[in-house]
Amino acid sequence: MRRKGQLDTAEKVAEAQVIWWQKFALARFSRSTSFNLLCTWATLLVFITTLAECSSSTAYGKFGHESIFSVPPKVGWWLMEVPVTMSFLYSFFWLPGPQKHEVAPRICAAVMCLHYSYRGWIYPYLLRPHPGARSNFSLMPALGGWLVTITHGYLNGRWFAEHGRHLCRQSWLRDPRFLLGLLLYFSGFVALVYHDYLVRDLRSSPGPRYRIPHGGFFDYATQAVYFCELWTWLGFFLLSWGPNGLFIFLVSAGNLIPRSVASHQWYLKTFGDEYAKLGRAYLVPFVW
Repeated sequence: MRRKGQLDTAEKVAEAQVIWWQKFALARFSRSTSFNLLCTWATLLVFITTLAECSSSTAYGKFGHESIFSVPPKVGWWLMEVPVTMSFLYSFFWLPGPQKHEVAPRICAAVMCLHYSYRGWIYPYLLRPHPGARSNFSLMPALGGWLVTITHGYLNGRWFAEHGRHLCRQSWLRDPRFLLGLLLYFSGFVALVYHDYLVRDLRSSPGPRYRIPHGGFFDYATQAVYFCELWTWLGFFLLSWGPNGLFIFLVSAGNLIPRSVASHQWYLKTFGDEYAKLGRAYLVPFVW
């Protein structure tokens, strides 16, 4: 009898734990438990990414170093970003979804395809490594980043195709969030491509490996590229209005804000008073 009572108590505790977990972890983004669990996983990734970047700057670019586990920057960038393309194409175009043929989901999908055609394929191809530079892009962030990039691609594909119910409403195409999001995204994307060009153009002529960038928002902030990246993702969050956009904005912020501080300190250490007198912000022009 006592044994039965213990089992009943254990079952009640287990049931209570499941209920608590569902309330804590399964935000009501969808009627699908599996999709809500994916959102929980995405939340954990935001915290993990932020803690990791605060502990040590990810080993690529100026923070990279040559080792047996490093590859050329072109290869590293491609490896890190290509899973987004694959997971998004699979989750949106291959898997079934009742919303795939609606206008707003297709616009959102086109934005994803545009962004990662550039960031995952064109940008790595256009990179101009310094002639004397060696392979300094660690495979660890490239492969470890797959956790984020695969989640990002899949989360967007399923939100557009199935779970973002508001995207099916014709009124969403006139919603201020959608319109403002499109404006922010495309203006930010143009700014991002332009500032990538400014960095790339630093190596258009012979000279030292690292130089101080000028032009655009670089005249006001150390990490103008990161500022533009967050600008685009804020717009993306608004136009899609779901956990997909919130995830990529927060995980990018968790990665890029600490890295902006480290980059600013690196420039001060490398260029000294020449850089300090420019009075640039860390990330957001005129603000911080």
